[in-house]
Amino acid sequence: MGLMLTACAPVEPGMRVHLAGAQIPVELVESWLADARSPRFVVEHVSPVFMSQHGFENLAAGQCDLACTDRPVSARELERFGDRQVVGRRVAFYGYALYVHASNPLDSIFARHLRLVFQRRIKDWSELAGAQIPQLAGPINLYGPPKSSRAGMVLAPIADIWFAEPTWQVLESDAAIVARVAEDPLGLGFASIGYDGEGVRYLGLRMERQSPPAFPSLEEIESERYGLAKVIYVYYVDPPSPVVRRVLDYLFSEPGRVAIEATNLWAIPADRSHVPAAQ
Repeated sequence: MGLMLTACAPVEPGMRVHLAGAQIPVELVESWLADARSPRFVVEHVSPVFMSQHGFENLAAGQCDLACTDRPVSARELERFGDRQVVGRRVAFYGYALYVHASNPLDSIFARHLRLVFQRRIKDWSELAGAQIPQLAGPINLYGPPKSSRAGMVLAPIADIWFAEPTWQVLESDAAIVARVAEDPLGLGFASIGYDGEGVRYLGLRMERQSPPAFPSLEEIESERYGLAKVIYVYYVDPPSPVVRRVLDYLFSEPGRVAIEATNLWAIPADRSHVPAAQ
């Protein structure tokens, strides 16, 4: 009888939600909503799904419920909304780190030098260390992901290789990359955030030559000072519609966090999610 009652129970109709914006954020948000059980969401894309600006344009035109973006809205884009209030929430982030052996004395690398390292135009640690760290010398042994992976698609433009073979030794997983660096005092690895310790540490990144180094902490990523991470945002017009409220409730719930982490991203807590107003 219990089975019969379960089979006859009414199925909650799907809540239709229209998404617009950059391709990766739209696809990620759609995948997270697909895991929701109550309510169930029926997602529709509003074209073009290509860049963040398309999300803001469609949101201003009333064509979508949520703009899914990989950057905050600009002051100029806000002008499209007139007197309407626009709210942004950080939902998740994905990012990568440079890993070095725990004994490596170099604290950080200039972003432009990073490009030269992965282009193999800088090949020796002495070129990065300079006179301040005379004991640091030897070939830079590069370890990284397959080009076809998400991390590889981030690293390939840095190395400026689109069709050529990787300039680094390819390893199949983040754990394998970090483990190899832990065995190699001259190693430099590119892998997902979260593996510091166990014989390796993060190498800081300086976006400007004389700026202090940024490390992959949530605070640095939120401030966009760390150049190897991307935050996923959702924007909506305030007050939120009922469907937007349900989407937000889900994304910042425990099932939402599980869905986000299943896609190898880090969920951002609701109390840290609000985006400061554009200046």
